[in-house]
Amino acid sequence: MSTVEPPSLTLPAGERDHSRGPADAPVTLVQYGDFECPHCGDIYPVIRRIQNRVGTRLRLIFRHFPLTQQHPHAQQAAEAAEAAGAQGDAEFWRMHDRLYEHQNALTDEDLEEHAEVLGLDTGRFVQELNEGVHEDRVDEDRLSGARSGVNGTPTLFINGERYDGPLEFESLLTAIAEAGDLVDIQRSMDLDNRELRETIDRSRRGAPAAGAAVRDQFSADEIFQRVTATADEDIDRSVRLLFFSGLAAGLSLGATFFGRAVMTTAYPNDPIGLGNIFYPLGFIFIVLGGYQLYTENTLTPVTLVLTRLASIPRLLRLWGIVAVANVAGVTIIALLFARTGIFNAAVAETARGFGEHALSISWSALFFRAMIAGGLVATMVWLTHAAREATARFLIVYMIMFLIPAGDLFHCITGACEVLYLAFVGGTDLVTAFVDFFIPVVLGNTIGGIAFVALVNYSMTAERRFSDRDRLQRELDWSEWLLGSYADRLLSEREGESGPTKSD
Repeated sequence: MSTVEPPSLTLPAGERDHSRGPADAPVTLVQYGDFECPHCGDIYPVIRRIQNRVGTRLRLIFRHFPLTQQHPHAQQAAEAAEAAGAQGDAEFWRMHDRLYEHQNALTDEDLEEHAEVLGLDTGRFVQELNEGVHEDRVDEDRLSGARSGVNGTPTLFINGERYDGPLEFESLLTAIAEAGDLVDIQRSMDLDNRELRETIDRSRRGAPAAGAAVRDQFSADEIFQRVTATADEDIDRSVRLLFFSGLAAGLSLGATFFGRAVMTTAYPNDPIGLGNIFYPLGFIFIVLGGYQLYTENTLTPVTLVLTRLASIPRLLRLWGIVAVANVAGVTIIALLFARTGIFNAAVAETARGFGEHALSISWSALFFRAMIAGGLVATMVWLTHAAREATARFLIVYMIMFLIPAGDLFHCITGACEVLYLAFVGGTDLVTAFVDFFIPVVLGNTIGGIAFVALVNYSMTAERRFSDRDRLQRELDWSEWLLGSYADRLLSEREGESGPTKSD
């Protein structure tokens, strides 16, 4: 009985290929990939982790195999990587990394934005994309893959032989170690000698999924890593994604406004404050839904600024986009309730009273109450990153956010909905609402949250880097940190000639 041998690589690795690692490395890993393929996105951090582990003994080669019928943006993304590579092989890898880290942003507009962020010659980049300059190169890769038996992505070849094992860190690392006779790696993979940390799954951004000492409990450093991973993703989103996520958050707070008004009207004299039980509702939608809310999502990127992995202007960009989107969302909600007659007379009067109460408080009192609320929100953010289950996050959000109306504290976006409603029913004007309420509460929420992040979260942690993700990152210098540039976070990812080939 004959057995079918797995296909071998028909086109050997050569000078035409984009490669990371020295040409004389004992192991060559050839990947046929698709930038829109979710499985390729999953294997991307695995391969980067293996590169960090094996170092200069591994040469990685990437070839295009866009599955155009399933992934409409894959062909253009592949040509975009080649257009970047035409400006230097290091630029190909920077674009390669960015495309896999932003698989939800592969439209023509997104690709141009990626080129701008990476500091490429954008005019040349766009012209080459429009003219299909690199279409033949991508087709050559696809054809070579087809001749080697590639029919899906990702497909890997180790030293010319197809790898058909699990696309997981340990399995792939074991195969690479065997192919290159990497004795030290093979020994480290032995179950008796493997450190506990190697058995713990990590997210694509490097955040731990389980604690080191106790798997269901994180240390302060591990929580900080999870917070920073969230921040890294948030600060790197496109303007469009930030805006619409922020708009969704603002609209979600309509549930808070509606529920609180209805329940307060139904139980006007209740000493417990049953009206406040619906206040956390919108925040639960936002946290569990992953929307962008000023103070909730926008506080986590402060950690990147504190560690000088992002600049102050980049942080302010995020804050500005999200704040504008949030206010746009609650403005729509306030207009809807004020002008459509959804509220009956009693509920409308209660809703009006929320805004009148907010504007009756002095500027300084609003500021200090908002500071306390900002600290509570920052606490909620910290604790939700310490939780591993959705039920635990639900309870954390509910209990902490309930304290805001119960303590007569103020959140800038929910409060904006209340005072905007008052303005739209003729109880005040927009200038008064902005100057006498929104400004002090925004300042208080922001300062209170930053103080918690800076003085508590940041100060109580000892390690402020991810061993895998930040190995290739550098801190911004003080001018970049203060003034910002295209560099910001991405400058710290610039690998040049040596980055990808550095060993542990």
